[in-house]
Amino acid sequence: MKFPTTVFFVFAGLAGISLIARGQQAQSVPEQTLFSNGSFQHPVTLSPEVLKVILASHPAKETFDILNDSEKSNPSQLFQAAEVHLRRPDEVDLVVIGLGRMRGAENSWFWIVGSARKDPQVILFGGGDSLEILTSKTKGYRDIGIVWMSSLETETTVYNFDGNYYKTRKADNLKILTDPTRP
Repeated sequence: MKFPTTVFFVFAGLAGISLIARGQQAQSVPEQTLFSNGSFQHPVTLSPEVLKVILASHPAKETFDILNDSEKSNPSQLFQAAEVHLRRPDEVDLVVIGLGRMRGAENSWFWIVGSARKDPQVILFGGGDSLEILTSKTKGYRDIGIVWMSSLETETTVYNFDGNYYKTRKADNLKILTDPTRP
């Protein structure tokens, strides 16, 4: 039995469309690297395990203790998170920012949660106006910059991974995050 030429071209066309659609899905959106209050491009929901480790860390624990019952009833509303990859593309980490009362008086609070899907732990807490995942690495993990600004000064702190947690390295002379020529 022979297939008519038209049937062949219809199947070939459908197969081609399917391959094109898969190719478009395979193209990933560039990962967000710059974060500030309300600027999460692809927010994700915090798992109960991640929420637990954040609420056990400073200053979230102290702040949670003074919240009223309605604020405590849904603690996930106190945070916004985005997935990042600090070490390997197959390992999900999170940038988490505090919302509402889970922030400083004049700045945002940021938590970096490592190994968010299998053994989450807070590996960095910092406060500032913005956080950037840098391209440079220390001990296999991408460095992180946090900028705090006031009307009189701008302070940039770079954090390097020490094998367990991120530690500070002052970098007031760097132009990351505050460079006006940066796109």
